[in-house]
Order: sequence, then C-alpha cells, then structure tokens
Amino acid sequence: MKTILFITAFVPSKISAAENYTRQLIFDLAKTNHIDLIYFKYKKDLDFEMESLNINVVKIFKNSKILKLINFIFYPVLFPLFSVRFNYFRLFIIKRLIKRKTYDLVFYDHSQVLLFSKFINNVPQIYMLHDVETQRISRISNKIITKWCELTEKWILNSKASIFCFSDKDKFLINNLFGLNSIVTNFYLEENIYKSTPNLASDYFVLFARWGRKDNLNGLKWFIRYVLPNLNKDINIKIIGAEICQNEYKSVVNYANIIILGFVDNPYPIIANAKAMISPLFTGAGVKVKVIDSLACGTPVIGTNISFEGISLLFSKYLFEANDVKSFTKQINEYKINIKQKIELKEMFISTYEINSIPKFIKMEKYK
Repeated sequence: MKTILFITAFVPSKISAAENYTRQLIFDLAKTNHIDLIYFKYKKDLDFEMESLNINVVKIFKNSKILKLINFIFYPVLFPLFSVRFNYFRLFIIKRLIKRKTYDLVFYDHSQVLLFSKFINNVPQIYMLHDVETQRISRISNKIITKWCELTEKWILNSKASIFCFSDKDKFLINNLFGLNSIVTNFYLEENIYKSTPNLASDYFVLFARWGRKDNLNGLKWFIRYVLPNLNKDINIKIIGAEICQNEYKSVVNYANIIILGFVDNPYPIIANAKAMISPLFTGAGVKVKVIDSLACGTPVIGTNISFEGISLLFSKYLFEANDVKSFTKQINEYKINIKQKIELKEMFISTYEINSIPKFIKMEKYK
C-alpha cells in the first residue's frame, strides 16, 4: 500500500464533471493506497464526503475572491490562473506535511495547484491536467494574454513529473506547446450510467452542465436568446445542472415546453431517455464529460466543434455538429431517432470504453 498526498483545486463531489472525476479517482486509488487529501473550498461549498477509511483529509484551504487577488499580487509575473491558490503559508503547510510523513508520491489535480510542485523536490509527482489552459485562454483572450498563459504554463510544468490528460488532442498540444510527453487516461463512468438504458422514445431534448462555470453559462444564455425562439413549438427541453441563476429562470418563463430541473442527484435516466443532448459550447478546452456521459447513456449529441474535441471518431455518426443559430435550429427541428438506434449506441460505447489507467500506472510504479 502506497501513501499518496493528493492536492486538488476543488472539493471532490458530484456537483460537476471535473469534481466528480476527482472524487471517483480518489476512491479508486483508496482501494489499494492510503490517501492524504488537501483541497480548496469556497464558503458556499459543501465539505468532501468521506467514504473510505483509507482517505484522510489533512487540510482544507479556504478560497475566496479576496484571497485569490492577494495571492496574485505576490506573483504578478505569472498568469493568475496558476497563482491565485498559491501562497508561501500554504506551501509551508504542505512542505511540513511532506517532511513529517514519508509519501510515495504527490498527486496534483488541476493546473491551478501545479505551482506548489515547483518548490517541492525529492518526491515523485503526478500531474492531472483537466485542460490545456493555453488553448482555453486562446479562445477568450488576445494573443498577448494567450502568450502570457503559455509561458507560465510551460514554466510550471515539470518534465520530471508524470503528466496525464484526457485525450490524444491534449497529448499533442502538451507536446507541441511545451515539448513534454503525457499519458492519455479517461473518465470514469458512474454506476448509474450503466443502469440507465434507453427504454422510451421520449420527445424531449436535454442540456446538462454545471452552469456556474462561465463557458457553460455563456453557451446556455446564447442558446436561450438566439436558438430557442426559432425552435418548433412542439420541441420540449429539460435543463439539468447546479448553479443556474435567476436570470435564466426568468428568460424561459414564457416557454411552456422548457423545464429547468436544476441539480439532480441521478440525471442519467433523464439523459438516457432524451432524444439528444444539446451542447452549445463556444469556449473551453479538453474533453467534455457531459458528451461522454450522454453517449454512454445511448443519447447522441448536438453540439459545436468545441463540444466534440477529443471524442473518438468511432462515434461521429452520433455527433451532430452545429456552430451557429441556423445550424442548431435545423439540427434540432429536423432531428429524428428511434429507440433501437439509442440502444445500439449505448452498447457500442460501453463495449469500447477503456478502464481508467491511473491507479494501474501507480501500482506498477511507472511514475518513478
């Protein structure tokens, strides 16, 4: 049994895809390893739910806009995404933990905590990059800001660490931008996904995301404002996900065929029986977990080229690309599918989806 110090930028939970992946990875690792966990928490966040005796929360760092601003001021030369969770007091606490206890490795989850690794030596390190931040920033900022992000990301990434990412596309970007090798892993599938088999030819579409994330919320606002008014009146839509704000509730109040469900503990039966998932994403980077979840439920996706990044071409006939109002409207209004096609998609996806490799990688001690 190995002892791992696991540092993650958010609270592992079911609240969104990224946090849920972290939660599942921690529990998977805890089957055969001891995990000392450090995570960052906003005041509104719930605490991490302990489900294993092999997991010990050793530190919870408070997070707030004021603290993040203060941290950035101390490191203004670095792109803020990489510095806002870092300060020397937190580093002191982490280094003291490592000094007092012998860890087999330190696991850094999310780019936002990688800066700590620059000051910690003599312990094997693993990075889990949920996104290549330089690509994400390039889609919302100018060339100067993007270059600032790229230089910071390149400086922070340690060539001696084992780097994981979620797609061959990200693997190529990491090598092309930073000259580093990485290992492609994949997302866990929730147990409820396996249980959620399409059994109805339902007449609704679904949107699913954590709406507190700006990339998702901007896409939803765009869809409600520009696409929704052009859809046939018999098109029914269900919107699932936490942190949707009052403005979005107000903007759909006049549409009798739109239902906002908010956070649903088990959304997968709803997704499995939808005609398709709608994914209007125009910014962001990395593989979109909601697309993975939808395909695993047997539900095709109507989305942008960004929505489909990193998804295997094996499933291309179930991915309906739309990048503007006209194409989204056409795809949704003219969309047709039957229950047989949905069951075939689910069976195909489940049979070809590989098991996550990080615990196996650690077990074989390939990080050394």
